[in-house]
Amino acid sequence: MTLPAATAVAETFGPLSGADWLAAVVAGYEVGARVGLALGIDHFLAGHHPQGTVGVFAAAATAARALGLDAAATADAFGIAASMSAGLMAAQEGGMVKRLHSGHAAASGVQAALLARRGFTGIKSVLEVPFGGFLSTMGGDQAKLRASVAGLGSTWEIEQVGFKAYASCATNHTSIEAVELLLARHGLAAADVARVEVHVTSDAAIHGGYEYLGREVIEAQMSLRFAVALLLTYGTVEAAHFRDGVIAREDLVALAKSVDVVGDPGIDALGEARRFTAWARIETVDGRAFRQEVDDRKGDPSRPLSDADLERKFRDLLAAAGSPHADRILRLVGDLPRLDDIAELAVLLGGEGA
Repeated sequence: MTLPAATAVAETFGPLSGADWLAAVVAGYEVGARVGLALGIDHFLAGHHPQGTVGVFAAAATAARALGLDAAATADAFGIAASMSAGLMAAQEGGMVKRLHSGHAAASGVQAALLARRGFTGIKSVLEVPFGGFLSTMGGDQAKLRASVAGLGSTWEIEQVGFKAYASCATNHTSIEAVELLLARHGLAAADVARVEVHVTSDAAIHGGYEYLGREVIEAQMSLRFAVALLLTYGTVEAAHFRDGVIAREDLVALAKSVDVVGDPGIDALGEARRFTAWARIETVDGRAFRQEVDDRKGDPSRPLSDADLERKFRDLLAAAGSPHADRILRLVGDLPRLDDIAELAVLLGGEGA
């Protein structure tokens, strides 16, 4: 939500320097992350999709900073954006709606900032209002809010943001890596595997452990069972796999059905700090069994991806999207703090450019 919001403002009201574009993006990350912390996991478990609900705050903060709004107008932008907050996790069951959530949040945040710029006022103290306020309505509370703003201006939540090592729902990643490690360490191929069992938190099992039917891309992207089937078949889980010719293949659907996902109370008991812990067990056709546990996601701040890994991921994603501009975008991103105007980068990020 932050990058498109900052870029849209730059395209329409620019020029915007690379340094100011970066500052706007950081502001958006900071506000979005802290509003999310004030809500906590219960917001998601109630069925809200944070990209759509919290994302409006991230986009509004980004646009407000890019537009140079003062504190009062920025607060109005938040008070406007909160009423545009929406997104249901049932979108992962199918359809194209989940893609709408991020775009709608970005557009809503920009619209809120533009309205505030023209003097349109928003709900005052929209996070704190006890009846119909954002937190009281969406599942957060004041204690979490107070904790979420601790260190504001001195500690930076953007430093806690990770990058996905696999093209799958983030809660699936430790399970994918556990299976990946078992295959590599024991020299196993798909033909050697009789059964895979994966243990995750109860929440992760609900989120990604549903029966895989091979109907739509969004179903495949969120499915832990399908991710394991891809890993067994291709040795990787990449963006290029999530297309119509792959997701409905009968062999992959059957393989996904053979993967058991267990919501494990023992992992639940480890607490919030270990919410991504997972372990996998592979039984082979010749009767052997192997187990592997992974606690932290590859790509999280505790296990960051290398610059080479990030560049490889970036190039893979652009290739999947059909963009030929990876080299030009990388050059401009590397020079962002020194750019007087991000106009060329904006064009390339929009999928255009000669």
